[in-house]
Amino acid sequence: MATTNWQREDVTQHYLEKVRGGIPFGAEQAKMMLQVIDHFTDNPTKIMDLGCGNGFLAEILLKRYPEASAILLDHSLPMVEAAREHMSVYEERCEIIHGDFSHSIQDYAEPNSVNCIVSGFAIHHLPHDRKKKLYQSIHNLLSEGGIFINIEHVASVTPEMEKLHDELFIDHLATYTNRNRAEVAKEYFNRPDKEDNILEKVEVQVEWLKEIGFHHADCYFKWMELAVFGGVK
Repeated sequence: MATTNWQREDVTQHYLEKVRGGIPFGAEQAKMMLQVIDHFTDNPTKIMDLGCGNGFLAEILLKRYPEASAILLDHSLPMVEAAREHMSVYEERCEIIHGDFSHSIQDYAEPNSVNCIVSGFAIHHLPHDRKKKLYQSIHNLLSEGGIFINIEHVASVTPEMEKLHDELFIDHLATYTNRNRAEVAKEYFNRPDKEDNILEKVEVQVEWLKEIGFHHADCYFKWMELAVFGGVK
C-alpha cells in the first residue's frame, strides 16, 4: 500500500477540521456533481467513492438516492476511521474499506456493475500514468450509462495563475477560519501533504477520459485549481 502523509492522523484531522469545509465553492461543486449525475443516470443504486475521506461525498449521494448502497475506499486509516464514525447512520447501506486504489480497484466490484463512481480531492496524489490506468479501471467497473465524477485539485496553466490560486485560497481559508492571514499562509505553504500533490491540467485529464471511451467527458465546473470533471460510459 502506498505511503503518504495522509496516513498521519494529525494531517487528516487538520484537513477535516480546518480545510475541507472551507474549500472555495465546495457547495457549488457538490451541487454540480448531483446535477450532472441526475441528468445522465436514473437513480443509481450502486455507488463507489474513491479516497472517501470522512464520507463527505458518499453521504450526499446516499441522502439523494435512498435506494443506493455505496463502497467507500481510502488508503488512510485515520480517514477510514473518521468515515466509519461519520457514516454510522448509513452503516447498513455502505461498506467502508481501508484499501489502496493506486494499483487496482478491480477487487472491490465486478466489471460493469457500478452505476456511479465519484472521487473528491484524492486522485491527484497518483503519478500521471497511474491516474490514466485508474480512469480505465473506473470505466471497466461502470455499468453502461454509468457516470464518473471527479471533484479535484488540478494544475494551473501557468506559474502566475498558480500564484493567484494560492493567494485567493489563503484569503478564503483565513476568512473561513477567522484566523490571521499570515499564519494561515505560513501553514498553507508549509503543509506536509503538499509534497503528495501530483497535479495535472484538467483539460489533459478530460482528453484521457475521451481516449478511454467516456462520453460527454468535460470539465463541468472550475474555480482556479479546483475542478469538477468526468464522463459517462
